[in-house]
Amino acid sequence: MIETMIARIADIPANQESTWGAVLSVLRFDHRDDMKFHWRAERPRDGDPFTFVEVEMPGEDVAALRAEIEEIVVLVNQIADRDPLKVMARADPGLVEVLVS
Repeated sequence: MIETMIARIADIPANQESTWGAVLSVLRFDHRDDMKFHWRAERPRDGDPFTFVEVEMPGEDVAALRAEIEEIVVLVNQIADRDPLKVMARADPGLVEVLVS
């Protein structure tokens, strides 16, 4: 039986949207054939809008997937720190949860 890993990035604030988009772009580039994205926006009546992403891929090595995502977040955050316009917000790696289903 093939296990499926799911990385959830929950409650992404609007100011981190583009930064997480960059993180997911790098992740997708490395896993073109075996990854599925489910990305949706939430606009609650009270509070600020946010997005929620689930990334599905085959496997069961949760630690390896978490480490890969964290490595990409570090790289993208280094780029965000150099943004001359200071528009890009750093991605919060604490939003990531990786599970096996």
